[in-house]
Amino acid sequence: MFHRSKCAVYTAAMVTILGMTACGTATVDRPNDFPEGSTMAELASAPKIKVGASPNQPGLAELNLEHEWEGFNIDLAVLLVESLGVSKDDIEWVHTTAANRIPFLKQGKVDLFATALAITPAREEAISISGPYLDTAPQLMVRKDDAERIDSLGDVPAGTKVCVLQGSQGQPRVAEFIPQAEISEFNTLTNCVRALEQGTVDAIDSTAPLLAGFVVAKPDEFALAPMTYGDGERWGIGLADDRGDLCEYFNEQLVQAFDDGTIEELWDRHMGASGLKAPVAPESMTSC
Repeated sequence: MFHRSKCAVYTAAMVTILGMTACGTATVDRPNDFPEGSTMAELASAPKIKVGASPNQPGLAELNLEHEWEGFNIDLAVLLVESLGVSKDDIEWVHTTAANRIPFLKQGKVDLFATALAITPAREEAISISGPYLDTAPQLMVRKDDAERIDSLGDVPAGTKVCVLQGSQGQPRVAEFIPQAEISEFNTLTNCVRALEQGTVDAIDSTAPLLAGFVVAKPDEFALAPMTYGDGERWGIGLADDRGDLCEYFNEQLVQAFDDGTIEELWDRHMGASGLKAPVAPESMTSC
């Protein structure tokens, strides 16, 4: 069951999501009674809300031909922002990477981000994290011909060059679970994919939702190796460490989005082609 007690003070400020957001139409009961001095009241009256987003993540976050943001993580961020009574037109999207997203929060360059942030004890010490909204596990993406030869981590040949994303959990994970591999760090997943195409690396370490979009786009070139490894990842919404009230409020919104099927609907819209199952509600939310 979800732990809701900490959020009771914000019940009056809850919203009812009656439709879809970002790429569809929505009818939202706009809250106007956030506690005075709360982060929610501050952001609800702000001219813009700065949201960090990492592009080139097919199905999760990317810029379309009209240069508009779209994807599951994008729609989720829009849903949370709209729950504050703020229009998606008043979102200022800020390009972030795995390496700079937490510094950007601390520097006030973004108010929040939904960028496949894995919840870890170290990160919970540094910032507030609302969630989790997705539970996943690490996998390797390889060239399709190589996938047929890899059934376990022991099948990964010594000297295999594995690309990991700077600022992610990939480097320590690969070092622990695939010690025979050589690690190459890149600043974006797109650069990892380009390196795999060019033969500079042999595999990419990430999680299935981040990799699946690339496989869907080029099924004749890429495939996911069948095994998972390491600890599973739980993704959350990154917030500044002094915004615990907003963290609790967003937790309530995520609870509602799971309960009313919005999470599943957004997932099916953007990630349905991947064949990955929609996220399910976690047993409990972060304590903020």
